[in-house]
Amino acid sequence: MDFSTITFSNDSIEYIAPTWDEMSQITFLLSKKMKQAGVKADRIITLAKGGWPMTRSLVDFTGIKEVASVGVKFYKKEIGERFEKPVVYQELPISVKGESVVLFDDVADTGKSLEFTKQYLLEAGVKDITIVTLFYKKHSVIKPDFHGPETSAWIVFPYENKEAFSFFQEKWSKEGLSVEEINKRMMQLGARKEWLEEYHQDLG
Repeated sequence: MDFSTITFSNDSIEYIAPTWDEMSQITFLLSKKMKQAGVKADRIITLAKGGWPMTRSLVDFTGIKEVASVGVKFYKKEIGERFEKPVVYQELPISVKGESVVLFDDVADTGKSLEFTKQYLLEAGVKDITIVTLFYKKHSVIKPDFHGPETSAWIVFPYENKEAFSFFQEKWSKEGLSVEEINKRMMQLGARKEWLEEYHQDLG
């Protein structure tokens, strides 16, 4: 599946904004590839929070019924400073010892969270791990066993539209864009007019 990139004048960044339907199709195609490859798993381990939305579809398409979630984040000591080592903030709620698992996330970007979580699961006693992501970026330190489209673009997911708006509102305001221009860009990235009105109210 190919995505047309979205670009804006005086902005060097390329964006893509996959829809729910497009992500469902990616999940279906991934599950089909997994089936053809003979992947068998006892459980899907999804990374919070990016893996949550499409995990239900992955469960549906693959028939892997058991699911658990683990939360990993990079803590900052000071604003603008990022630790290289991630930290587990949400432990697995069950034992996965001896299980074959699918480790699932929405995108392999830096890949560091996936790499860290893979080791975490091995230490928890899993038998084997199949890594699956909806999207893949070549600079990732780990390549998923199965992944959807490869892209270098900034991905604006439909389930993080408000979060994206808050970030872009600050970024583009500093660059001198008007509220109208920012709203127009956000609508190109999947936001609705009524959402933007609410976002503005929440930001004050």
